[in-house]
Amino acid sequence: MNFFSDERAAEMRELFFETASELLQLLNDEGLKLEKNPLDKQVLREVRRAVHTLKGDSAACGYQELSELAHLLEDALTPEVAAQAKSALADVVLIASDTFSSMLSAYRENMQPPDREELKQQIRNVTRPGNAAATAKLQARFAWSEYEQMEISRALEAGENVYCIAIAIDRHCPMRPAAMQLIRNVLQQSGTILAISPGEEVLPQEVDVMEAAISSHLDQETVAKKCWIPSIVSDVLIQSLSQDSALAIQEIVSEPTEESAAPLDEIVRKQSFAGGENLLRVDAERIDSVMNLLGELIIAKSMLHQTVSEFESQFPRNPLKRKFADALGFQARIMNDLQKSVMKIRMVPVDHLFRRFPRIVRDVAKTCGKDVELSISGQDTDLDKSILDALAEPLAHLVRNAIDHGIEMPAERAALGKSSQGRISLSAYHQGNQIVIEAGDDGRGIDRDALVSKAIQRGLVKQSEAAVLSEQDALDLMFRPGLSTAEQVTSISGRGMGMDVVKSVLDRLKGTVSVRTNPGQGSTFYLRVPLTLAIIKALLFRVDERMYAVPLSSVVEITRASRSDVQRVEQRDMIRLRDRVIPLIDLHGLDEESPAGQKIFLVVVAVGDRKFALVVDKLSGEEELVIKALDDQLVATDLVSGASVLGDGTVVLILNTASVVARQGRARLAVGASA
Repeated sequence: MNFFSDERAAEMRELFFETASELLQLLNDEGLKLEKNPLDKQVLREVRRAVHTLKGDSAACGYQELSELAHLLEDALTPEVAAQAKSALADVVLIASDTFSSMLSAYRENMQPPDREELKQQIRNVTRPGNAAATAKLQARFAWSEYEQMEISRALEAGENVYCIAIAIDRHCPMRPAAMQLIRNVLQQSGTILAISPGEEVLPQEVDVMEAAISSHLDQETVAKKCWIPSIVSDVLIQSLSQDSALAIQEIVSEPTEESAAPLDEIVRKQSFAGGENLLRVDAERIDSVMNLLGELIIAKSMLHQTVSEFESQFPRNPLKRKFADALGFQARIMNDLQKSVMKIRMVPVDHLFRRFPRIVRDVAKTCGKDVELSISGQDTDLDKSILDALAEPLAHLVRNAIDHGIEMPAERAALGKSSQGRISLSAYHQGNQIVIEAGDDGRGIDRDALVSKAIQRGLVKQSEAAVLSEQDALDLMFRPGLSTAEQVTSISGRGMGMDVVKSVLDRLKGTVSVRTNPGQGSTFYLRVPLTLAIIKALLFRVDERMYAVPLSSVVEITRASRSDVQRVEQRDMIRLRDRVIPLIDLHGLDEESPAGQKIFLVVVAVGDRKFALVVDKLSGEEELVIKALDDQLVATDLVSGASVLGDGTVVLILNTASVVARQGRARLAVGASA
């Protein structure tokens, strides 16, 4: 029987999927800790708590396969099993995390969940050999449903004796179904059954412990004697509940040790002082909707500024001018505060991205037979969630590449005088209005000559073009499609294989990717992305009467120069600014010949670690722009990353500076090769 409407049930499922993904991440984190410290009871308790929560939530949403599998795993998460299985139990936890993730994906798509027999066998492997030891101390959880807790509370309020009972079935018992029925009969004879677990839907072969809550007029000792059934029951644990302790039943994880004599009272004390969680889960689409409305407000603000400017020019002495200015100033302050508040809602710590990498590093290193340590810093740096999600796969690709092809084998590292343990580092930090994420390794580095040679073999560059490539241009070749320097491409990665995808993702995010390498010492990739994709501060300028913009965060300086200051060096226009030679990009030259002129405006922009000077006709000032995505059918070029609308209705195209620089670089190579 379904107590909820279809809409309410759908909301519950969505909430379940969200909380389940957090629980799986917790399983990964704690599983890795368990691998290093198999006997740590606190870590084991955290793993068991996560599995227990997942079991209950999945059962509440009707996902019985997942609930039953989590129940099997929960039974294996005992100190006795951990003591015997050691790191093998951590392997089971990590395998379970992967299996649960696959099952959740299937549930989301309303598909049949994948086969679960491998995980069941893994659980049997760690529990069967030590069954005698594992069942020496009976484990009881007494995790009752809300309805069952209400029944227990009613019995306690009526003054009845309420007992929580755990009964272990003898592992040598040949007929489990009959044994379970006998236990149910004894419980019914002892009193009224308020709750019982597992239910009849669970296969008897998978049940080692039955748990129940009963109300009875008998004393505790008499009930315990009745529950002992020779040749069927191997152990009995019984706890008497008080009325106050009923509030904490769901949190009980009792172990029959000396220190567990009064767990209920302790839990009740903790819960009585615990405050409510000050969190509110909101669908990301709702926040995006608020962000879009905020963008429209910013456009409206720009229109008002334009209108007031026209009013002031026509009526310079009108007393309303000051009132308009005050009202606009007040509105601007409110808008700025509103924008910051909405932005903070969308921002999440980079730790949400970084925390999945310990598992990736562990799995890939184990597959490759290498010992790799992961170092993480800057995980508290905040970034727009949409950007964070988009960076997950590119960053994972870089890390897999680094382990598979960057880090040497332990013997090779020892021969080179390095530590046998390789090192991967991930860090994040602010740089102006951008976030920089670094992914580095201390491996063999990238062979520049091998990279250029591969590019020539594949026809990506000509021999004559390769001769004039700078160090950075040569390294940038790895971001061309299908280029890899790996002698053997594995199923894990191929250094350079798929790097074009990394670059395309960064281009889509209006960011950049660059690399530095030191042969024999390692490589570091730098991913630079804006804080947000929705609203940017931009510098506006005109070229051939068209309005363009570049993000203000990438603008280094603005200056003027004479055409006579421009010099031709290796088929490229260059200009000297304060004893530094900077490549010149004439935006007229992207479509037509550059017009002759005496004075030129230069907008110096930074692309990665390099600087370039854009030649523009006229500067139009700074503006806060709401970025609107462009349909590929309307704008079939990568030179423009988006558009915006000014207050007077003018459409502004936002340049993708990285693509502009790349286009000019390819044109220069083509000219150089044909010369």
